[in-house]
Amino acid sequence: MPATDQYWRNLSTMHKVFAGSAFALFAATIVMMADDQQRDWKQYQRVAEELRVDKLQAELASYQSEEFQQQVTSLEEQIEAASLEVEQNADRVAELQEELSDLGGRIELLARESKFQNARRDVARANYDIGVRDQIPEDQLQELLDRFEAEQVRAEEYALNLEEVVGRQDQIKSELNLLYEERDEATAEKKKLETDRDRLAEQIDQLRPDSPLVSAKRALKTWPIIDGFAPIYKINQEWLPDLPIQLGMTSVARFDRCRTCHVNINEFAAGNVPMYPHGSFDEDEYPHPYSSHPNPDLFLTATSPHPINDFGCTICHDGDGSGTSFQSAEHTPDNPVVAEEWHKEYGWHSNHFWEYPMQPGQFIESSCLKCHHNVVELGINEQYGASAPKLFEGYNLIREYGCFGCHEINGYDGTQPIGPDLRLEPQTPEEIAKYATDPNQIAGRMRKVGPSLRHIATKTTPEFVAYWTEEPKRFRPSTRMPQFFNLTNQQDDLAHDLQPVELAGIAAYLHERSQPLDLLSPKEGYEPNIERGKKFFGERGCLACHSYDDEAFAGITADFGPNLSKVHAKLLPGEEGFRWLYTWISEPERYHPRTKMPNLYLTPEGEGDNYVDPAADIAAFLLQGDTQEFPAPTYSEEALNELVQLYLSKAMSKAEAAQTFERRYINTPRDEIASDEIELARETEDEIVAEDTWQHRKLVYVGRRTISRYGCFGCHDIPGFENARPIGIALQDWGRKDTSKLAFEHIAEWLHHHGEPDGSSTHEEIEDILTGAIADGDADPQDLIKTYFYESLQHHSRDGFLWQKLRQPRSYDYMKTTTKAGWDERLRMPRFPFTDDQIEAIATFVLGLVADPPPEEYIYNPTGRALDRIEGERLITKFNCAGCHVLDMPEIAHAFDPDNFPSPGKGSDEFEEAFDLLLDLKPPHQAETGETDAEGRPIVRWHGMVFGPPDPDDDLEDQEYAFDTWETVRVGENVYAPGSRVLVPATDLVEHTGGRGGDFAHWLVPQLMESRFQNNRYLAWQASPPPLYREGTKVQTPWLYRFLKNPDQIRYTTVLRMPKFNMSDAEAMALANYFAAVDGVPYPYQRIEQQEPVYLEAREALYHEEFPEESSQDYLETSWKVLNAPLCIKCHSVGGQEYRSLNPEKDIRGPNLQRVERRLRPEWLQVWIYKPKWITPYTSMPVNFPNRPQQQLPELFGGSALWHNESVADALMNYYWLMEHIGEMAYTPESTEQAAPAEAAGAGG
Repeated sequence: MPATDQYWRNLSTMHKVFAGSAFALFAATIVMMADDQQRDWKQYQRVAEELRVDKLQAELASYQSEEFQQQVTSLEEQIEAASLEVEQNADRVAELQEELSDLGGRIELLARESKFQNARRDVARANYDIGVRDQIPEDQLQELLDRFEAEQVRAEEYALNLEEVVGRQDQIKSELNLLYEERDEATAEKKKLETDRDRLAEQIDQLRPDSPLVSAKRALKTWPIIDGFAPIYKINQEWLPDLPIQLGMTSVARFDRCRTCHVNINEFAAGNVPMYPHGSFDEDEYPHPYSSHPNPDLFLTATSPHPINDFGCTICHDGDGSGTSFQSAEHTPDNPVVAEEWHKEYGWHSNHFWEYPMQPGQFIESSCLKCHHNVVELGINEQYGASAPKLFEGYNLIREYGCFGCHEINGYDGTQPIGPDLRLEPQTPEEIAKYATDPNQIAGRMRKVGPSLRHIATKTTPEFVAYWTEEPKRFRPSTRMPQFFNLTNQQDDLAHDLQPVELAGIAAYLHERSQPLDLLSPKEGYEPNIERGKKFFGERGCLACHSYDDEAFAGITADFGPNLSKVHAKLLPGEEGFRWLYTWISEPERYHPRTKMPNLYLTPEGEGDNYVDPAADIAAFLLQGDTQEFPAPTYSEEALNELVQLYLSKAMSKAEAAQTFERRYINTPRDEIASDEIELARETEDEIVAEDTWQHRKLVYVGRRTISRYGCFGCHDIPGFENARPIGIALQDWGRKDTSKLAFEHIAEWLHHHGEPDGSSTHEEIEDILTGAIADGDADPQDLIKTYFYESLQHHSRDGFLWQKLRQPRSYDYMKTTTKAGWDERLRMPRFPFTDDQIEAIATFVLGLVADPPPEEYIYNPTGRALDRIEGERLITKFNCAGCHVLDMPEIAHAFDPDNFPSPGKGSDEFEEAFDLLLDLKPPHQAETGETDAEGRPIVRWHGMVFGPPDPDDDLEDQEYAFDTWETVRVGENVYAPGSRVLVPATDLVEHTGGRGGDFAHWLVPQLMESRFQNNRYLAWQASPPPLYREGTKVQTPWLYRFLKNPDQIRYTTVLRMPKFNMSDAEAMALANYFAAVDGVPYPYQRIEQQEPVYLEAREALYHEEFPEESSQDYLETSWKVLNAPLCIKCHSVGGQEYRSLNPEKDIRGPNLQRVERRLRPEWLQVWIYKPKWITPYTSMPVNFPNRPQQQLPELFGGSALWHNESVADALMNYYWLMEHIGEMAYTPESTEQAAPAEAAGAGG
């Protein structure tokens, strides 16, 4: 083709097109740059900057106030006056400064000469050492030594001269400082005030420069392109390579850019408080994204457990940390109303493609489970309080209701922890042995939550079993057992026919397989007393776990065990039911070896007419009333056969099933059957099965299959199901379960047409809530949470699915039962009696189960005391220790009035040594809160108990509380000892919390005051379960372990005994360690210094030095005499002497003192002997050896009360050695004028 000089296209047109394109591209670039400048995060940073300036200006304004100017003026006047005084002493100042200058020169000269002289001395020493090495003649060696000594003398003279001159220099400096002191202090104070003011002004000037040039320069930095070099507004991010995030098939480093918008999130003020507290601008607080993170002691700060540089944000909150816009950060609204607001304001929409959307506010606590697998520390924590209370509640609900019986929550992948571990403990010896021999497996440790059904035939009738199983709350409204029958997928004719068969089958199987049990009986001829049984029921501890509908027990709300008001109605009638209940009350483990119910030691007491059997009396009280007759389920034989055929068809062909019906047994030897079909096998190979036997076996077979289907063995010990596994899906990773695997079925239609317990439409209810919330801008928070769950369910999210599953678990079968292949394919999960709040708490826990732990260094893996506290809290909950015992004292907050407190410090009859030891044992608690009341009086908080409540009928101004302090209280410089009586007018009382635990004790005390002790509160407390406040400082850990395993009687004043709990050795040791860990004392073993030879030898020497007239006596022997003098024996068994009451109506027996050596810690014992009320304010034990002029036992330790106190403690801590080497003793003082103090003797310890 020939060449041509023509352009392919018109050049003029091309120029125009390119020019237009260039202009368009330029315009697009400008628009892009403008849009980039208007990014949301830049706007947030600009607003945050304005807020910071406003805050700084508000702070600066306080420095421009008249009060501040007066303070500065005052300091200037002080400086001027002090400067004038310095000028008046100018001659003296000049003289001192001149002398100081001269001394400086002299010191420099003397120091140099001293160094040279020291060098000459060192040369002389070296020459002498060389002479010694070279073994030169003695005279030469002596000459070298003389030379060294001469040089040493001169070196010491130089050093002395230098020291004198330096001393004079220090004197002059001190005198000059004294002259300048007032001026310098005032100058420094003025400089500090001005520095703080200037610092604020400087910060403001950096953000809003006064200089036009600087301001223009700062504005220039925000321009496009230029802001890329030294930007003022920029993306802030945390790079967290050690906290990777899974994206698709790979794991990448986590980048969190949340602080790009939340610029103030880690801004905190002095005192570790949020600098920008969250709230609304109208309340002078700051909404998101301008607020600081709450609880900085726990989060974000460098001193918190979760510093932002190490943890970032999304490991807790989830979301897309790389996103820098509201949408790309993957926020999640708390409810549809917020979602609508976000959509309008930010264009927000749900992004189903991001796997980790941000947690809504109601579920933020769920993320804690990633690292906190023990869970307990999130609900009970001395330092941080309950940091995740909703999550902790959900955890406890799952433990209480036994969800893990069907849904295993395995916290381990082999031996690697991946989350909380809630699994049943091994059920058989073979399973226990398997775990013990496999180092790669960790056994579960949860007990089944329901009662054992292994011996059910000795307890109740088949009719009651069927009646109870059909609807448990019909018999006991407060029961935790869920409902399996008559639920939403069991309302058709087929369910009407088959459910009675299943109920009858369950009852038949349980009674058929029930194992015999040797029941106990009271003494022959004993007639139980119902009224006495009612008294025992109220006093012996039953009400710590159980409740009973009777006016006499008003105020008892315990629900650890069931309400016992109708127990008489369900047991076997007559003697059989009585013997079962008597056995259960007397020895619970006989019926249920893994029961949590303890042995209450209800042993018979007395002889002859005074013989009393508390267990029989309590049984008679509980069984008053007639046994109720319950209807047996009625069913047709056709329905029974239908179920049998259904279940047989799962195990064999239809032909084989038909043959089984014809011959009335399965044609397989019994010992070769491992499945439920064993119930249809012949007992022997030649057995001829009768028709009625066949009918019964079919019913038992259906019962067994029904139990298998519903998983009853997950909560109950049932014969034949020892090796059965949980029937439900495992939950350890349910929080990340693929939503495509959730069967939502026709749930939307169900909620649209039904959904509520009364049959009304959930959809319509949600519509009404949202309409009202949008129109009025106000709605019940619980209603809004319900709307969140509903919307989540509509979008097929896990949250909503779980919510509906916990509300109405069978509703997912709506319109599905007709198309399912068989009756046994219908949903099986029962309905639990959960409230809306409980459902939310459980959902919070389950959604946190993701089985995706961060690297090991981020997992909270406590050791030592922290671990022992967690394990102890778990056991306290498991065995309901707080039902009887006060664990944490009530807290009283009130306006402080010194006139309402006793005198601070030690009393006149108390030893200084005793008070010092008290402060070591119970360090003073700083009671001042920093708050004041309307009159300007400080508000104080301390722990104690009510001694006397006011009369509620009095006018408020006339009401007054009397409290006893249980801790050493510091207010200002004053220290108040425990046991102090504090009077607080009701008008001064700010708050009175109930403490923790001891509900039964708090209920029992007023009952005993009225019935036994003539309104004496102290005696009533002595008869009640003792508080375990600071128990760790009191008892030795090995003793407490032995006591928990086999509690013997310690106190003789209580109306009940410490029961024996069904706990393992490991659990008893963990609980013993817990109390020591809480109080920060050494454990698991204690060093008893008083038993060591070094201590005893020192005491022996000091004894003979202090009391030379007793030099022939041995210290421990003399101490033994003091202990066995007629003081301790009045209340205690001691030294081989048994306690003998002289006046049973008034005498109070104390504990046997032979236990003290192995039971009590020596420092606690010593404080107790000094003054018992410092330890237990309600005790009746007196101060036996007060610091008073009157002497007791003058022939022992010279009558020194201080030595008597200490020697008694030493004798008790060496009790067994003294009993072995000296033996029994009843010491009679030489003087007959010995007498105990006038206080009433009493019990202690």
